[in-house]
Amino acid sequence: MISIIIPMYNSEKYIEKCIESILNNLYKNFEIIVVDDGSTDD
Repeated sequence: MISIIIPMYNSEKYIEKCIESILNNLYKNFEIIVVDDGSTDD
């Protein structure tokens, strides 16, 4: 199993496409950790 860590800061409009891209990968044994460091967007 691998961990994919995604640091996000004011990237609301990109996070969905980013996660979809990871989920469409052929390798399925992973976890996704999204870290938001005080963004001012949603």
